[in-house]
Amino acid sequence: MKRYTEAEKDRVKQNNPISEVIGRYVTWDKAKTNVGAGDYWACCPFHGESTPSFHCMDKNNTYKCFGCGAQGDQIKFLQEHDGLSFVEVMEQLGGEAEAEPLSPEQIAADKAKREKKRRQQEAYAEQRRKEEVGRARMLYDHGGRVGGTEGGDYMRGRGLTPVRFALPLRFNPHMKYWHQKAVPGEKKPKPVVVFSGPAMLAPITGPSGAFLGVHITYIDPQRPGKKIHFEDPFAELREDGKPSYLAPKKIRGSKRNASIKLLQPDGFTRLVIGEGWETTLSVALAEFGTERFDRTAYWVSIDLQSMGGRSVNTVNHPSLLNKAGRPLKVPGPEPDMDDPKALTIPDQVTDVLRLGDGDSDRFTAEQVMLRASARWSRPGRTQRTAWAPEGVDFNDILQGAS
Repeated sequence: MKRYTEAEKDRVKQNNPISEVIGRYVTWDKAKTNVGAGDYWACCPFHGESTPSFHCMDKNNTYKCFGCGAQGDQIKFLQEHDGLSFVEVMEQLGGEAEAEPLSPEQIAADKAKREKKRRQQEAYAEQRRKEEVGRARMLYDHGGRVGGTEGGDYMRGRGLTPVRFALPLRFNPHMKYWHQKAVPGEKKPKPVVVFSGPAMLAPITGPSGAFLGVHITYIDPQRPGKKIHFEDPFAELREDGKPSYLAPKKIRGSKRNASIKLLQPDGFTRLVIGEGWETTLSVALAEFGTERFDRTAYWVSIDLQSMGGRSVNTVNHPSLLNKAGRPLKVPGPEPDMDDPKALTIPDQVTDVLRLGDGDSDRFTAEQVMLRASARWSRPGRTQRTAWAPEGVDFNDILQGAS
């Protein structure tokens, strides 16, 4: 049996900063993350959410989700997220151990134990996923028509009207915004409603069209075309003295191999896909009436990383640095082809156009597009990525920005 000393575990963690290990699976939230301090925030990879509640600290090699309670170090993360044994994690991270031969019985027993634990974890995760999808379905079903509401005002303010084709969007004038509040003495934060207001709802569906979740965009009725701009009532001021703001978008349900299908004609052979529904709809409106429009499906990736799926490695960012002054590691261009959560597209698609926003970090977004291109590569299929000018997205272009 392989044995690892505590000193070896510490060495492995020192050589594999937790932000770099976990950074292969998540996109760090720019607003809350302080790279210089080794303080990182992201949406939790263990449960569906769109408001970052997953916290990671390089200085003590720990992570904690204030939503689902998951916590540990980089070794436990890989054990829980990838279903690996302790030995498998140590080997993956470059650990060195003294090996003692195992008997065939010990090998079989260890394998059976790992397999049993894996099945239990998968069953628990699947049950939680089904429950969350059910709650998301109720939220979407409570939505109503968009026309004649503040939702219609939002779309007009974004230049997204008139629309001459049916959309799956719905509107809720009183959508509750749940947030996490830390409670002294309690391990898990308490969910509380911080406000209730108008929101746009879009259905998240899987490859077969089955409902998997709801995408929620909270809008500001006093500023048509704008999302909410609401300070986080429970967050401390950032190091620069500025407040943290709540994310105007949330996801309920599952995003496993899922997307928002704004428009999908029968027999489509072309796919246009972007990160936000406003972005993708802007391109659909621009192409309406053209020959390619009738054969095109317009999809929305749930978030940027979902489009490319998990990467097998990380690469150095050319300009961003970590707290040690070294290049920040970001998910690289090579996709993990075995990632079951990654977005897939139908074999009938022969032409793919990915939309890259100019208001996201370009280098990180380029790695996502390269992973998506590799994952979706097929004989006879053409793919390209269209990039909006720096600082704007395709909805800004629709409204006259350049």
